[in-house]
Amino acid sequence: MSKFFGVLFFILFLGFWALSTLFPLYWMVQTAFTPEKDIRQVPPRLFPSRPTLDNFKELFSYPQIWSWALNSLLISVSITFGSVLTCSAAAYAFAKMRFPGRKLLFTLIVSTILVPPQVTLLPAFLIINKFGLLDTLWAVIIPSLASPYIIFMMRQYMFVIPQDYVDAAKVDGASEWRIYLRIMLPMSKPVIAAASIFTFISSWNGFLWPLIVLNTPSKYPLTVGLATLQRLELNQFGLQMAGSLFSAVPMLIIFFAFQKYFVKGLMTGATKG
Repeated sequence: MSKFFGVLFFILFLGFWALSTLFPLYWMVQTAFTPEKDIRQVPPRLFPSRPTLDNFKELFSYPQIWSWALNSLLISVSITFGSVLTCSAAAYAFAKMRFPGRKLLFTLIVSTILVPPQVTLLPAFLIINKFGLLDTLWAVIIPSLASPYIIFMMRQYMFVIPQDYVDAAKVDGASEWRIYLRIMLPMSKPVIAAASIFTFISSWNGFLWPLIVLNTPSKYPLTVGLATLQRLELNQFGLQMAGSLFSAVPMLIIFFAFQKYFVKGLMTGATKG
């Protein structure tokens, strides 16, 4: 009997936790479809009495909203492709190649995960400014082309791939680049997919760094552009929630379509190596 109540309590706790987690998302959605006058009612309503698309119509009346979305797409795709390419090459080197200082260098790279991102903002800004890349999309893309966590995750996955494949390829005369491109990458598709999803979502949601290095409104990504729009329309909560929902939809689609790769990616980081 006590076991039954224990299971029941656990189910109720998980249900309450799930509802508390999803409620902000639900409130954003229902506010986006609620007329502005109804939003300010006291007490607030859990369900919109008069669903409307007026907030979205007003959102899309701003001509820059589509250029912001395009900028976000260009930045996210570029960072995802570049990061997966560079991180997978580094992961292969740490997993299968033997060179002096390999373990020390890998430890140093992984240890940078512990460094708060705010600490590196000023050095990164000075470097970008030195190369004359400020107020360009390259200023957002280049610093994100390598991720210590993605290198660690891919290295852990490649480490458990049998060394026999690499040795057989070397016996046949294959170079390191050929082994990396023709053997390791095809065999690492699950972790590449997981890393791509992690990187794309992180890039799409990036806010602080683009806000620092971009000055021209037409070059803003969607996150920064919506924050600018929020300052202009401070009291229009329906418009703000419509913009937030517009920005969140791609992430929701990607998450629910590829959630099994999220789990696989998290499991990969726990592999012994």
